[in-house]
Amino acid sequence: MKKNYIQRLEKRSNSLVKRNSLTTGVDDATILNFALTLEHLEDVWYKMALEKFTAADFEAAGYTGLYPLLEQVSRDESAHVGFLTAALKAAGATPVEACNYSFPLTDVKSFLSLSQIVEGVGVSAYLGAAGAIHEDDYVTAAGSILTVEARHNAFVRFLNHYTPFPQPNDTPLSATNVVTIVTPFFESCPEGSAPTIMGKSALNVSTTEFTLGGTLEVTPANASAVPAGKTVYCGFASGLDAAFTEWNDGSCPIPTENITVGQTYVVVTTGPSLEDKYTLAGPAIIDTTPQNTSVTIPALSSAASGASSAAETTATGEAASASASPAGLAASTSGAVSGKQMAGAAGLFAALVGGLAVLL
Repeated sequence: MKKNYIQRLEKRSNSLVKRNSLTTGVDDATILNFALTLEHLEDVWYKMALEKFTAADFEAAGYTGLYPLLEQVSRDESAHVGFLTAALKAAGATPVEACNYSFPLTDVKSFLSLSQIVEGVGVSAYLGAAGAIHEDDYVTAAGSILTVEARHNAFVRFLNHYTPFPQPNDTPLSATNVVTIVTPFFESCPEGSAPTIMGKSALNVSTTEFTLGGTLEVTPANASAVPAGKTVYCGFASGLDAAFTEWNDGSCPIPTENITVGQTYVVVTTGPSLEDKYTLAGPAIIDTTPQNTSVTIPALSSAASGASSAAETTATGEAASASASPAGLAASTSGAVSGKQMAGAAGLFAALVGGLAVLL
């Protein structure tokens, strides 16, 4: 199936590269190359983490049987890189190469916290680009990856004791938003492979717990990004909805309407609008989801699993027995991170973005 798809792109290479999106004026190959840029980043992220942390490290942190599943996630990301690279070559385009990255890999729990955010941004990036793709075959290529990235995100959310599906709709992001978020991870790139889209100033978030109706302490890393004497808003992108509250002296209320739980993106804007042309800084990332997911899964019978039956495990982390197999993970996410740790991971993006120019 994959081979037939690549062959079809080869036959249609002239039209695929030259046709521009009806909505953006950017050709489809450029959009998929941007997707490949993100896939390279995710691919290296998981490879570096699995090289740094061993299965024993995850076991010690309370994540029994998780390592093989993360290896599968890593293989998925590598496959995405290979698929997009082959598709772009088949269409007559030059695929971007992997860059050199700098990732904060300190411990297992912070790795899982940041993975949740990285995967969420990946889903939002694909969703945001989907409407700009003109050619059906490219829509299929992006969509086949988007659905897998969404499953990765749901899985990591569950590991961190967040509901795997907090919203009925995911949140699309513009390419400018995505670049603003991921640029700090780039150290250097081969010629022609660095992001060419200009991002915005970062937003530094000092709030550690996010609640609807609460106060969000958020300031642009570049103070000059906000013009003096002008009314400015915090814009919240949540699913397919948007909400706005007035930003004053470094804080704004978190809305209670048009915003749901889940990974939410916040910009400072002159709008009220989420369009790039009105955005002054951001996005920052917050998550108002209660961190209380707990699921008990009965062990498989010997007949069903082909192995000896294991005792039940729960998502609150009291595993009655351990298994080194992927199935042994069941719902045991005993090394759950706290809401403050998740806020710290979200804030890490802003801290990394602050003061850094977009890599060109």
